[in-house]
Amino acid sequence: MMDLSAYISFAAILDNSGTSPTVRIIDNSAYPPGVANQISGLLSITQPDGITDANTDFSHPNIYWNGGSLVQAQRPLRLATNNKLQNGSYSITYTVRCIGYTDTVLTKTFSANYTAPVPVLSPAFDNFTPQLKVIDGTNYLPGNITFISCVQSWAGLIRSVGGTNQNIIGSGVVFDLAYGGSYYDAAYDITLTSVVTYEIPDVSPWITLVDKIVSVTQTFNSEIPPSLSQLLQGLTTLKSKLDASINNPNYQALQQGYSYAVSLYYHLVTRGSTGDLSGLSTYVYQLQVIFNNGITPPYNNTNTPIPAYNWGGGGSSTTWDSITGKPSTNQINFSAGDPGYPAVGATQISDGRIANVPIGKILVFRGTTLYTKISKVSDASNTLSWVDALGTSEPVTIVLLAL
Repeated sequence: MMDLSAYISFAAILDNSGTSPTVRIIDNSAYPPGVANQISGLLSITQPDGITDANTDFSHPNIYWNGGSLVQAQRPLRLATNNKLQNGSYSITYTVRCIGYTDTVLTKTFSANYTAPVPVLSPAFDNFTPQLKVIDGTNYLPGNITFISCVQSWAGLIRSVGGTNQNIIGSGVVFDLAYGGSYYDAAYDITLTSVVTYEIPDVSPWITLVDKIVSVTQTFNSEIPPSLSQLLQGLTTLKSKLDASINNPNYQALQQGYSYAVSLYYHLVTRGSTGDLSGLSTYVYQLQVIFNNGITPPYNNTNTPIPAYNWGGGGSSTTWDSITGKPSTNQINFSAGDPGYPAVGATQISDGRIANVPIGKILVFRGTTLYTKISKVSDASNTLSWVDALGTSEPVTIVLLAL
């Protein structure tokens, strides 16, 4: 009698996405008419640990005809000691018995070399609009296996809303942390569970790998940013400290801190009032550190909705752009040797824009580095001097602060 070797085939799925890891075997043979509903199939599976799970009893087959189709066999999938999928050589033998044919045996082998992705959760917190999101930044594309799909499921715990912890869920690459239509000034405990599907490359791909990747719970904190009037008060206090230490050895360090804080505040207002909010939380944190003698001040969540930020400076809704007659910050940009600007080796510049600008409101950047060895003979002077001579084509930016 002939066998079924010209027709027999199967595919396998290593599935570690559920509570019980399984090897699923699907008979996808193209049998002659009338054969499929008469077959009995046995499986023998050897994993990299060398242990074989074999069925030899045709009276209790793994695969058989049931209700109009062949059943999909499921056998236990043993994991490695670290509860990850075993890497190494697998062998699957499928034996089919059918009336009128001799028993047919098909053995397939493959090698798995899989490293589970490491979850990467990245907060995208805009405390000004506000809008709070967490993004899945995990690399699901290892080089030795073919990526098919990924399904992300998010779970969040808000600590808390009105004194009570609240649970939120989401799906997809981005997790929106809104609760009841609001974003809360609170701590968020976030967990990501990803079910990722791969195909192990082969001459004729037949092995699918499904894995569940669960991140550790990570806590992200939002906060209500201090108002512009509060930040301005911090600047005022810092200026008072600067004025009081004019004969103090720390004067220059205080002057640099104050100048940097003024520049940060100006950029915060300018960018915020035009809706350019990316990274502005960092500006606020940097200002707070300067105001707090280099230490990040503690913050206690209010567990209340975060309001939209008022870029009008506190009590009114006036925007920065709508203010008329406000001072403006100027910049002088050049490279050593540019026409009309100092040449290589120069140690000073004369420019009408510098006149009547106190030295404490001038920032000089040589390249991308803040340069502090600058001086003026008087506030009224239009000449700014520096100690180190300009190098060839050295870029220079002089910022004349308005605030």
